[in-house]
Amino acid sequence: MRRLKGLLVCAVWALTSGAWAQGKSPAAVQTVEVKFPSAEAGVELTAYWTPPGTEPGGAAAVVALHGCGGLPADRAQLAYPRSRYVKMLRDAGAGVLYVDSLGPRGQGSICAQKPLERSIRESNRRLDVIAALQWLAQQPGVDARRLGVVGWSHGGQTVLATGDASLEVVRQAPVKPAALVAFYAGCSDIEKSSRYETAAPLLVMSGELDNWTPAAPCQRWTRHLQAGGQPVRYVQYEGSYHAFDSTSSVTERDNAGGTKSGKAMAGGNPAAREASALELMKFLGQHLGLQPLPDGWAHAAVVPLPSHFAALADVAAVPRLSVKGRALYQEWLDKPFPRAVAVSGGGAMARGYGAHAMHDAVHNCEKLSGKPCRLYAVDDQVVWKNE
Repeated sequence: MRRLKGLLVCAVWALTSGAWAQGKSPAAVQTVEVKFPSAEAGVELTAYWTPPGTEPGGAAAVVALHGCGGLPADRAQLAYPRSRYVKMLRDAGAGVLYVDSLGPRGQGSICAQKPLERSIRESNRRLDVIAALQWLAQQPGVDARRLGVVGWSHGGQTVLATGDASLEVVRQAPVKPAALVAFYAGCSDIEKSSRYETAAPLLVMSGELDNWTPAAPCQRWTRHLQAGGQPVRYVQYEGSYHAFDSTSSVTERDNAGGTKSGKAMAGGNPAAREASALELMKFLGQHLGLQPLPDGWAHAAVVPLPSHFAALADVAAVPRLSVKGRALYQEWLDKPFPRAVAVSGGGAMARGYGAHAMHDAVHNCEKLSGKPCRLYAVDDQVVWKNE
């Protein structure tokens, strides 16, 4: 295993709060691109690091692992506060390191590839996680005893692989995680392992209707581990498919490698999106000491699907806003979830926060303008549609 001591952070560019906004204060949270070697020889990783705030004794930090599709092409989506999970974790006191396992190995999406034909497997990415944990342990203000790993889909499977203490590569890792979380991971292969020993408390969350990475193997496997006294929690969300925490509508995908038909349903379930976020934060609060989510952290009503009208941080795209309105919108971008902005056709704007953010934003906008108002943005998504 390659030694990682004494590494220098390579900050290629800064992704600032509000995404490229001018006039931000020096105290604004920043996300930076960094590079460091994987524990796999010859692989130089790229990652996106949002440092934690100052905390006596050091703060917690989380390694975040993408699915088979890789990181978004627009890396600004990984910046605080544009990324829902980065903002949620950072606001709770943790630093977040999103690791790109595909790009540095010269690949894009591996979703359409059959699992046995993939050259990038969970065992490769496990070596990335081992390196990322060691990198985090060296960062100023980070407590190496409070590190977690969270992954989605193929990243979730990597979490499971990283957490198997029956393997020497895991036992010999210089830095150990304190918590492991897997969203809609495939458990069919790991269920066959009779020697699995979780290296840290593990949370596994699956969608009841997932036909890409089915829930049943995960449910059976986690029950087996629980029966053996291992610290494992399993949660299954009814009426939910793959990627149940996304804001996308449920559609059939054609590039679902690992399924008999090559197709699978994927898309968000608003109830599961909120419930799984709460589950995540409670679990990490218990094992990493993160700050609890405040009362009213979730919306009381269903959040509209994103319209993709404009980028969230594109202040100039908000219809008919005045200079003052743009400043208020820019300020809103730094506020915690749940949050909402409503605008009128005449250029009035109002903001809302808390469980009733959407209602309050529309109500206050109409009270201010005397005209009908509609939601423009909610949390980390623009929902406005030209009519």
